[in-house]
Amino acid sequence: MKTDKPNLRKQYLQKRKALSSFDSFIRSWTIQGNLIDSDFYSSSSVIGLYYPILNEVQTFRILNHALMTSKTVCFPALVDDRLNFYEYRSNKGLRMGKYNIMEPNVTHGVMNNQLDLVIVPGIVFDIVGNRIGYGKGYYDKFLASISSSKLTIVGLGYTFQVHPEEFDHCEHDAKMDFLITEIEAKCFHC
Repeated sequence: MKTDKPNLRKQYLQKRKALSSFDSFIRSWTIQGNLIDSDFYSSSSVIGLYYPILNEVQTFRILNHALMTSKTVCFPALVDDRLNFYEYRSNKGLRMGKYNIMEPNVTHGVMNNQLDLVIVPGIVFDIVGNRIGYGKGYYDKFLASISSSKLTIVGLGYTFQVHPEEFDHCEHDAKMDFLITEIEAKCFHC
């Protein structure tokens, strides 16, 4: 049976939007702690983060911890309809981008091939490492363009965002290596 991605996207986005700000903060704090405690985070040196919108799992604890431990942090920006990661220098270096998402002012070099850890957002995740985002494919296209075998792809999601079955995916859909929720760090390639 074919997966109805638009319906799944709508259903899970409604659930996420229904979270209170407090609940989102508490759950996000736990999820970020689970990531920070992981071996793959500890061994990373250049991290790609997303700037959270619409009750996505927050990433600010990760940002602060990474900077305090001398990791290089990068945020994505859409340039010519392509996602590229640029080094984060300060909040003053961020501006409102396409889709009302904060992104870096693109004055620094592209860091795509230096990344060793990319944290990806999602609306719904399945049990084998697939994700559904907003449907534009920016992250999938970006991840397909990276030629690094050392890149670890990690999704951050609330437990209620995990769909109990595998859903259909295309060849170009990038699978995650890990999914971090409030209760577990699920490895898909271990």
